[in-house]
Amino acid sequence: MTSKRMTMVAAASAFASLAATALSAQPQTQTTKADPIACWWKTTAGAVRVGEIFSAVLTCAVLETPDVKVVADQSKLEPSVVQFAPFEVTGGSHAADLRTDDRRFFQYEYKLRVIAENVFGKDASIPETKISYRVQSHTGQPAAAGGPKETIEGRDQTYLMPPMPLRVLSLVPAEASDIRDAGTESFGDLDQRAFRANLLTVIGGILFVVAGLLALLAVVRVFAKYRKPATEVDRLVPDGAVLRAVGRELNAVQRAREDGGWSPDLAGRALAALRVAATYALGRRVAKETQASVANRQSAAVKPDAVLDGQLVLNTGWRRKPIVVSASATPQNLAREIARMSARNGGGRRVEQLQSLHDALARFTAAGYGRPGNPGNDDARNDAALDASIAETGSILRRLTFDHTWPMRRFRRTAATPQTPGQVWSR
Repeated sequence: MTSKRMTMVAAASAFASLAATALSAQPQTQTTKADPIACWWKTTAGAVRVGEIFSAVLTCAVLETPDVKVVADQSKLEPSVVQFAPFEVTGGSHAADLRTDDRRFFQYEYKLRVIAENVFGKDASIPETKISYRVQSHTGQPAAAGGPKETIEGRDQTYLMPPMPLRVLSLVPAEASDIRDAGTESFGDLDQRAFRANLLTVIGGILFVVAGLLALLAVVRVFAKYRKPATEVDRLVPDGAVLRAVGRELNAVQRAREDGGWSPDLAGRALAALRVAATYALGRRVAKETQASVANRQSAAVKPDAVLDGQLVLNTGWRRKPIVVSASATPQNLAREIARMSARNGGGRRVEQLQSLHDALARFTAAGYGRPGNPGNDDARNDAALDASIAETGSILRRLTFDHTWPMRRFRRTAATPQTPGQVWSR
C-alpha cells in the first residue's frame, strides 16, 4: 500500500514538471523598462542677490508610445499657480511641447526672486516639487467592433523632485557639486529663433525676386535705349527691314525679267530700289512715310493706294500700315563720294561698292528714262549689263543689311549727315 502511494506521488511530480516545462516554452511578450517620467531644473545663475530676478527652467520628459502613455498633471505647474518659498514667482511661460519616438518633453520657465531678510550669505533652495501622473496602457483588444483599443488607466503616482539650492551673495551654493552654465535657452527661445529664421528666409527670397526683376528691367531699358530710333521717322520701320525689302524687290524684278525681259517699267522698279540701297551706302537716311500721309498730299485724281515712280512700299509686321520709302541718291552723288574717298585713302572695298552702285544707277537711269532714238540708247538698255548690275547689287545689299543690324550699329561709329527731304521721282 505504501509503495503504491509513493508511485502516485512520483507520477504527480513528473506531470507537474512537464506542465511547468510546457508553460515555460510558450512565447512571452518582451517589454522594455523605461522611466515613466524624468524632470530636472536649470537656472540662469548659481548665486543671486536679494531682489535679483533670475530664471528657473523646469523640463520634464514623459513616456509616450503607441501602447503606453504617461499623463502628467501640469495644472499645478502653471506660473500663476505654483509656489516656491522663499522665492517669489514674478512671471513665467510654458513653451510648446516637443516629441520624439517614445518621449514627450514639456517645459516651464519661471521668473523668481528672493526677498527674505534672513538668507544673506546662506543657501536658499527651491523647495522639492511633486508632480502627479498616471500611466495609461492599451490592452490590445478593441473596446467595440471597429473601435479604438481599450485603455487601462493606472493609479495616481507622484514624482518627487529634490530641492534646488542657490547661494545668496555667494558664487555657488555650499551643496553644489558642479559649476552650472549660466546661459540657458528654453523651448520658447528656440521657437522664437526658428520663427525669426523663417521670416528672414522669406524676406530674403522676396528681396532676391525684386532684385531679379529690377535687373531685368535695367537690361530691358538699356536694350531699348540702344534700339531706340534716332528720329520719329525711323520709328515707322527699321533700316534693316528697309534693306531686306529692297532685296526682295530686286529679286522680284529679276524674276519678272526672266519671264519677259527688261522694260522701262521694270527698269524703273529696279532703279527705285537701287536708289534706296545707294542712299544707305552713302550713310544718308531715306524718306519714310505712311501711305495715308502720301495720299493726303496727292491730288484727288490720284488713287490713294497708287505708288509713284521712285517709291517703294513696305508691308512689315502684323496689321501695320504700308510704309512708302523713297531716296534721292544719283550717280553724281556717288561719283563725288568716290572722288572724296579716293583722295583721302586711295580707295578700298567701300569705294568698289560705291562704284558698282554708281554704274548700276547710271545704267538703270538710262534704261528707265532714256528717250527712244537717242544715241547710245541701245547700250543703256543692254540686258547683259543690267543683269550684271542686279547680280553685283545683291552682294552689296547683304553687306549693307548686316551693317545695319543692332549689334553693328551699336559698336559702329559713323558720322551721319543731316537728313535730306525725300523727293518723289516720276517719269
